[in-house]
Amino acid sequence: MCRSVLMALLLQSLLAGAAAFCDEGKIGGEPQKQFVNSIGMKLTLIPAGEFLMGSGETVEDLVTFFRNNYIEDLKATDLGFEDEHPRHRVRITRPFYMGTFHVTVGQFRRFVDQTHYKADAEKGDRRGAWGWSDNEPRRDAFVEGRSWRNVGFPQTDDHPVVCVSWNDAVAFCNWLSHKEGHAYRLPTEAEWEYSCRAGTTTRYYSGNDPETLAKVANIADAAFKAKGLPELFAGTIRANDGYVFTAPVGRFTPNAFGLYDMHGNADQWCADWDDSFYYARSPRDDPTGPAHGHLRVLRGGSWRDGPLVTRSASRDGGAQDGSGFEQGFRVARDK
Repeated sequence: MCRSVLMALLLQSLLAGAAAFCDEGKIGGEPQKQFVNSIGMKLTLIPAGEFLMGSGETVEDLVTFFRNNYIEDLKATDLGFEDEHPRHRVRITRPFYMGTFHVTVGQFRRFVDQTHYKADAEKGDRRGAWGWSDNEPRRDAFVEGRSWRNVGFPQTDDHPVVCVSWNDAVAFCNWLSHKEGHAYRLPTEAEWEYSCRAGTTTRYYSGNDPETLAKVANIADAAFKAKGLPELFAGTIRANDGYVFTAPVGRFTPNAFGLYDMHGNADQWCADWDDSFYYARSPRDDPTGPAHGHLRVLRGGSWRDGPLVTRSASRDGGAQDGSGFEQGFRVARDK
């Protein structure tokens, strides 16, 4: 066999091996801690394990701390903190991959360009989304023409996509599944909190002090306050994280699993229906949430949220066809 043919075969073999690594996240049949798929999305392996899900603080203690330090008129009834209880043990029985970062504007645009998909904010009789409005005192309002393409503040392809609904996030996962030949999905709420905590039991993966968030998260902070923006949800931290609106993904310190922006930047859709009383009946192994509901779970908080609602235990929900300038997502994939 001539040398040129041998070289061609060797090159083909190397390329096939590289493709298998990018697609499967494996070398020699062993799963890798991180891999990059065909659209340049990095995923991180999350090991199986157990954790305590929910808040380790009573509602009274939580309200007292934040009322004394961040927002004087905070009341226990303001945000329904009871849904973080009872704290309960959960076991994630199988390792899985989690998106290392939020899905970005560039990645979502690639999906739209290839499928001609129209997001929920771009269709129907009332086209638009909750977005930035200089004409509103609170600066957030339903704005006609708003969508992931135009959220009211500057974004590049490296920023987390926002103004996307739960339906849009699922459609993206379905497209990526077909493209990759592996099932991509939204994480369950339990998988999300387990991944966020990464072995910690504190308010944030950076500790209990809200001021530590400036190193790990983009939330409502000194930069946000200096811009004159309203303190919508439980005040602002005194530290400065350097961003007023969304930040490009991966600009802060990751948690122990290697995941970025699990606190703040953009709220993250989860697969589950939202149910304030689900924790009381949640199964121990791999809970997937209630069978039905009216809202879908959102976790993590966003660039405009204060330290109270960006805690690891904090829970939120939204209409599955609703879109807002704080709502984004990251993907999960079974190993």
